[in-house]
Amino acid sequence: MNVKGLRVLEGGRAGESSGPPSPAGLLAELYEKHAAAVYGRCRYLLKDDAEARDALQDVFVKLLQALPELRQASSPTAYLLRAATHHCLNLIRARQGQWREQLRILGAARRQETEPPERRELVRMLLLAAPEEAQEVAVMYFVDELTQAEIAQELSRSLPTVRKRLKEFLAAARAALREAMPDVLLPEPEGEAL
Repeated sequence: MNVKGLRVLEGGRAGESSGPPSPAGLLAELYEKHAAAVYGRCRYLLKDDAEARDALQDVFVKLLQALPELRQASSPTAYLLRAATHHCLNLIRARQGQWREQLRILGAARRQETEPPERRELVRMLLLAAPEEAQEVAVMYFVDELTQAEIAQELSRSLPTVRKRLKEFLAAARAALREAMPDVLLPEPEGEAL
């Protein structure tokens, strides 16, 4: 009896059909056949060996959950490469989102750190010169950079009231500056867009 052509089938006897391969067996077979192509796609997109290896593992872990879809796919290779591409693009998008958020936080921190103490004291003095509600509106408009409509909604005030409070703040700030620095000429407002 020649045993060279025989192969051991999981869960069955030689010569009997054992049905479809187990998920672990199918995954091992797919990994053996397609891991190099999936890794190549991940490496190409991510430009990093370690990230590509992690992505390769992630794709095959996700494949365990998607075995029914894979069995219905016309080409396992195309299915796996598409899955790898989507996974890598999601990683890239997530990385870009983190970068933008970190940049925004750094920019905000830098703005806070670069204000000299004299300037902060001047801003405090100008704010205290205005009525309380005008102070709040001024901070929301000039510091938080909210629109007048957003301020009106936030404070449950009308848009004309917000404009009036901004004008009150500017008038009080100009008066305080004239008093504190009488020799400095301040430009008079020309039809302010408030």
